[in-house]
Amino acid sequence: MESNTSLEAVEDSPPFIEQVFDVLLFDIAFCKLEPGERIRQSVLASQLKVSRQPISHALQLLKHEGLLQDSGRQGLQVTPIEPEYMRLLFQARRPLEASAAALAAQRVADHRASDEECEFLRRMLVTGQDKVSAHAPAPEIAMAEFQFHVALYRLSGNTVIEQMMNGRWAHIMRALITIHARADILVAWEEHAAIADCVLRGSVLEASELVSRHVQRGGIALCKHLEEVLAQPSHL
Repeated sequence: MESNTSLEAVEDSPPFIEQVFDVLLFDIAFCKLEPGERIRQSVLASQLKVSRQPISHALQLLKHEGLLQDSGRQGLQVTPIEPEYMRLLFQARRPLEASAAALAAQRVADHRASDEECEFLRRMLVTGQDKVSAHAPAPEIAMAEFQFHVALYRLSGNTVIEQMMNGRWAHIMRALITIHARADILVAWEEHAAIADCVLRGSVLEASELVSRHVQRGGIALCKHLEEVLAQPSHL
């Protein structure tokens, strides 16, 4: 099929730039592009087999998300993981997550939640529990954490909460991968089970309170472990 659209025009189109953005976002979230690593557009363009133009657009979007930062004359680098930023992120996250849990439980109580939405939450809980039991690699458990909370957002029926939190989860996931604290993982998934139970029973206040405590405890533990990891000689 013939087309008047050039390859350059396709590469500069929003859907194509979004594809490049998603690939780079994945690599940052899973620490394939490590905190502090310099970004070389020519290398990325070669790896992704695209021109520099969509790479440049995607990098600016990632900079806007706080995942990349200026690195003097050297261009850009992956933003280092900062405990203070994570503390502020979890502080902002806490009321959003509590609202999502309350809304989800209310929809269940009012029989407005679909069977598919409820089943998605159950399935993500079991998936995460299975990965924890199998001692899965840190990136897989971090992804399971993300997917459980996405299921909660979906069940809440509030698409704005999901949109707001989706942009922050790359920060959370790479921090979780960096610390990979086994004891905290076990506690987190026990809390996830209790949260899912309350939500699926339609217990609004209890679900909201459990999530609020879950995020608060998780944030404190995460920042503590990050400070310990980053203080090690290999991170100095």
